[in-house]
Amino acid sequence: MRAITLVGLLSSAAAFIPATFNTGKTSYARKNVVVASASDMIGADTETGGVWDPLGLSQNEGSIRKYRECELKHGRVAMAAMLGIFVQGLYQLPDAVFSNPRPLAALQQVYEQRPEAIWQIIVGLGVIEFTSGKQKEDRAPGDLGFGASFIPKTEQEFEVLQLKELKNGRLAMVASMGALLQEYLTGQGPVEQVL
Repeated sequence: MRAITLVGLLSSAAAFIPATFNTGKTSYARKNVVVASASDMIGADTETGGVWDPLGLSQNEGSIRKYRECELKHGRVAMAAMLGIFVQGLYQLPDAVFSNPRPLAALQQVYEQRPEAIWQIIVGLGVIEFTSGKQKEDRAPGDLGFGASFIPKTEQEFEVLQLKELKNGRLAMVASMGALLQEYLTGQGPVEQVL
């Protein structure tokens, strides 16, 4: 039990790695120049008043860009996962295989009854990861080349939007681990516990 709790806590530690790079002043939506210092990154000192890095991950400035890319990617996936966890608790597909409202139990049910569906998901994720989801070196972390119509007109508004994405992603990473751990410990999904 303690090991599972420890794994949940360690996996959520990625939520505290500083977020998106604060880059130059020109064409902020598609930047080529990246500041590779943790103290210059958006979201690095929001809650702590300074860079909080007890493991010293920001000391390796060559890897800091990759850490930010990973934080954004995992935050986006976690936000989608939380949406899926809540929707799944309220609505299920008509097929009996997808009738379970609890996330871990549903995954186990699909794995047991239709293992090819799990492989289909894994292959689909791999295709996304190695094609459209691949980060290009000439773009700022998290900029995958689409969604430009949603970018605000001023740099200040854009930085506010980036900070919101980072904070929501960090919260979703912790929340998704908490929801899955809660289901593992209690046998009830998050929606079942509330309703």
